[in-house]
Amino acid sequence: MVSEKTVYRMLDRNELPAMRVGSQWRFRKLDIDSWLTEEVRRVEHEGQLGALDALEMSEIAITPLLTPENIWLSVTPASRDELLAFLTREASIDSHVDRDQLLRSIREREAICSTAVLEGAAFPHPVDPRPFRFSRKRVLLTVLREPLDFLDPHGHHPRVVAVILARSIQGQLLAFSRAIKLFADSVLLNKLHDVKTPEEAIRLIGDAETLLSRATRKEDA
Repeated sequence: MVSEKTVYRMLDRNELPAMRVGSQWRFRKLDIDSWLTEEVRRVEHEGQLGALDALEMSEIAITPLLTPENIWLSVTPASRDELLAFLTREASIDSHVDRDQLLRSIREREAICSTAVLEGAAFPHPVDPRPFRFSRKRVLLTVLREPLDFLDPHGHHPRVVAVILARSIQGQLLAFSRAIKLFADSVLLNKLHDVKTPEEAIRLIGDAETLLSRATRKEDA
């Protein structure tokens, strides 16, 4: 998602893991994957705090992005890619969106670095959401009947998968950061495994998000 010039500038500042062989830069996929994982953690804890403070809570909250028609319970996919194909095929989204292209972009993002950053939850999203021109931000939520191998290098097997469809890269990062904090709550994950209706799932997540917001305000105070 950056230009070649930006990559060279980052190399000059020693911000990317790389080695120089003659006149060429070489990158090991393992090193880049590890760097991306650390960047996600940095964004969560530091990198976007100013942007988070500048936004209203309703703009970054996950609950308003959920709708019953985009929640699936007790799903049993055979693989991660089958699940992603199911979600992009069945999602209630803008009619102009090319679903095949969306699936390719989400899979490309997983190939760069797995979004299963928690043991119990994963947060797939496109590499760049802007070409899809989503009319609004959405989260596609699925609760799996059994843990799923997400092909994550750390061996995470999530049972909750929340696909983030934002309108901008910044919005995507902000929603990603929020989702990580929200679904890190093991109590919420366990309760979601037992819900019977999408409406019940939304209520549970809303209650958990309210508690998260209160805790965050106490920490800031």
